[in-house]
Amino acid sequence: MKTGDKACADPAITGLNHWIEGVIIKVRKNPFLGIEIAIKDSSGNIYFDAEKYFKPISS
Repeated sequence: MKTGDKACADPAITGLNHWIEGVIIKVRKNPFLGIEIAIKDSSGNIYFDAEKYFKPISS
């Protein structure tokens, strides 16, 4: 996954009952979590956490 790709965020980090779709705005190496992903949804909300909580969306 890289910046500009689409991805879904797991409900475990969003606090919602469904997966949230958004665009990846940042990918970085976090010394504590490993790869960290941040996405921004269509409402402007930003969700970020370890890569394991995101799944890529095929174009």
